Amino acid sequence: MAERRLGRGLDFFLSGSSKPDADPSAGEGVQLLEIESLVANPHQPRREFSAQELEELAASIRSAGILQPILVRRVGERNQIVAGERRWRAAKTAGLTQIPALVRDISDEQAAVYGLVENLHREDLNPIEKARAFKKIQGMVQGNQEEVAKQVGLDRSTVANFMRLLELPAEVQAYVSRGTLSMGQARALLSLPGEAERKAVAEKVIRERLSVRQVEALVQELKEATPRATEQKPGEVTVSKERPLWLREIEDNLCDALEAKVAVKYGRKRSKITIECEGREQFERVYEMLKAANAQLES
Repeated sequence: MAERRLGRGLDFFLSGSSKPDADPSAGEGVQLLEIESLVANPHQPRREFSAQELEELAASIRSAGILQPILVRRVGERNQIVAGERRWRAAKTAGLTQIPALVRDISDEQAAVYGLVENLHREDLNPIEKARAFKKIQGMVQGNQEEVAKQVGLDRSTVANFMRLLELPAEVQAYVSRGTLSMGQARALLSLPGEAERKAVAEKVIRERLSVRQVEALVQELKEATPRATEQKPGEVTVSKERPLWLREIEDNLCDALEAKVAVKYGRKRSKITIECEGREQFERVYEMLKAANAQLES
């Protein structure tokens, strides 16, 4: 099970374990801060806030008040919001002039991670926003995907799957942000070699409302196609004949087991299984999995 270190850390900062009567001069404890004196967190991964959701939260605040303080840190002469920007915006909508806030000494790196973790736990971010947030954290900690995964308490493969979405063309990323393309559909497009192919297939997926499995099958067929140079038009790809369903199922099972791209070519005399790894980290992980499986068979 993945270590959810910062998830617990954020709960601690926002929990009742803090002391309401802490000395404000020390910069710690729950305080009533002027709403207009607060500034948003530039590391906040969420860029869009639904007006309807804010109004609903504002109505709740008018009725019951703010049940959980926001988390802020001191930056120069201002108090910057680390977690709770949605509550802050809703409080302004509700007409409040002050808001309870827990003041903590937090670094830029921690501020970015806390903002991401809060939204991840509430599922407020779309896949592209999550991917960009992971990328930003990676740059701040100057580590690999494994380090990012430890910071946010997720599996490395989960972080890697999100970050790979940033390899898609900007137009396709926009489809994912709007929810026109699902993350599963978008991930399948990554197997195509170029931006033009990815954009063309994305538009076909949306137009024909293809399922994730149908997109994966289409992409596999396009990859295996062998176009004739004399008949091929620019940007056009010829689709090969239908592959057996059992062969696709073998590929799907291997992809799930190894968490890597797998292509199977079957012939009467000779067959081939190809495992495609993205970088040394994934290569070493797949190698260790295969070595462990071999050791188990020999025991």
